[in-house]
Amino acid sequence: MADAPRTITFVPEMFERMDDSDDTRFYAAPRKVVHIDEPAIRAAGQMIAATFAPNGVLLDLMSSWRSHLPKGFVKQKLVGLGLNAEEMADNPDLDEYVVHNVNADPRLPLADASFDGVVMTVSIQYLTHPIEIFTEVRRVLKVGAPFLVLFSNRMFPTKAVRVWQSLHDGQRARLIEAYFQEAGGYDEVVFTDASPQSITDPLYAVCARKR
Repeated sequence: MADAPRTITFVPEMFERMDDSDDTRFYAAPRKVVHIDEPAIRAAGQMIAATFAPNGVLLDLMSSWRSHLPKGFVKQKLVGLGLNAEEMADNPDLDEYVVHNVNADPRLPLADASFDGVVMTVSIQYLTHPIEIFTEVRRVLKVGAPFLVLFSNRMFPTKAVRVWQSLHDGQRARLIEAYFQEAGGYDEVVFTDASPQSITDPLYAVCARKR
């Protein structure tokens, strides 16, 4: 990404939230709704298809009841990691899932170098320990495998971290790039404005590969 800041100083206050209660309580009841509209969902599927090679083992990080894989996408296995078992059990794309609260414990209960790709869809705004999570994602990725972060401007405002809410979309892309840089071990970060060419929810992608 051009003109990105070389360094950024992260302080704990940046990751405070209006509702700092245990996330497992907030997400205890299943919310079987989509958080972006249909054109943006199709755009997410197109980015997934363009980023991940077929027949791979993929991780849907902070997963829920839909992963937005495009129709006809061929994968060996898709593992979901999220907070609500009922939601993930209803996700037709998942082959297996793990219930885990990454804000309470950033270490992912997954093996080293076990995934051909990781996707996080419209959930980056809820991470309270993003550097640790990006470091963990690097650990579970195979060398050269991509970590694709898809984001929009939709959110549960009480659970989104302070720094995310203080920025506009372009600045949010820079923030995600800073997460990659601070975690280390990733190749060049690539930003894509994947927003549909219509009046719809915007969609953006930030992606980097494990070095």
